[in-house]
Amino acid sequence: MIPVIDFTDENLKPGSDSWGLACKQIRYGLEEYGCFEAKYDKVPIQLHNSLFLAAKDLFDLPTETKRQKTSERPGSNYVGQNPHLPLYESLGFDHPTSFEAAESFTRVMWPQGNDLFRDSVRSFSKPMEDLYAIAIRMVFESYGLLRLYESHVESTFHRLRLFKYRTPETNETNMGLPTHTDKTFMTILHQHEVEGLQIKTKDDQYIDVKPEPSSFLFIAGDACMAWSNDRIGACEHRVMLSEYKPRYSLGVYSLVNGVMHVPEELIDENYPLRYKPIDHLNFLFHFFTDDAIRYAACPVKTFYGV
Repeated sequence: MIPVIDFTDENLKPGSDSWGLACKQIRYGLEEYGCFEAKYDKVPIQLHNSLFLAAKDLFDLPTETKRQKTSERPGSNYVGQNPHLPLYESLGFDHPTSFEAAESFTRVMWPQGNDLFRDSVRSFSKPMEDLYAIAIRMVFESYGLLRLYESHVESTFHRLRLFKYRTPETNETNMGLPTHTDKTFMTILHQHEVEGLQIKTKDDQYIDVKPEPSSFLFIAGDACMAWSNDRIGACEHRVMLSEYKPRYSLGVYSLVNGVMHVPEELIDENYPLRYKPIDHLNFLFHFFTDDAIRYAACPVKTFYGV
């Protein structure tokens, strides 16, 4: 079972027994599954509903509108209309809590403006960034690395990405996305009520992750795996559609601006140094522009492995 951490617990404070237990559960989830589930009540049901209405409005726009360039960073712009992934499309932008960033993206998509979209994504992204800060502190603390926590948070920025999987047509595959790992440090995924997300276990089985309005899945990405010297595995996951309804989800990506080094505390006889210093944004650039990296069995090991 993927561990479920209740972040609504009033006793969940640094130094408490509840905090110490949660740190252990999070570390177990990341090392065993590459993920853990967070229960969090800072996204009211009204906001949850308005988010997915806003996502529907976004993906209902004409394809030429969605294809407009909104960022110079590779991996930030529209993905969709791929014959190999016919059900999937996604779109997002960086710094989603910023009014200026949210308004700029919104004005590209809707020149006349769309306050519901802009305000919904900002209202969602702020508690997600707060949740990330709490959870990642637990990760660092569980490894005895609290001294590195503040510098990590200061160097991290977030990208909001919205996803749609349309209903399969007759004789079409029900695969929304094949098994893959994210290239993030960590992804917080929030799901629509339509099921489909599956996590791959170490014994090659798949676990269904049920969507709930108060549920957020933390998924370790390739950058986290490299930073942890392979103590944390990047979470392998896929989307398989089992209901004949469109499926929406939102991901808050954590991306690190600067160079990460494997902490010396994570290097020992069982885990000798496996990665050179990692420039996360440089890795992302090469992943999205260099097919030799993108299609490698493990891109981050190909690029930064010792």
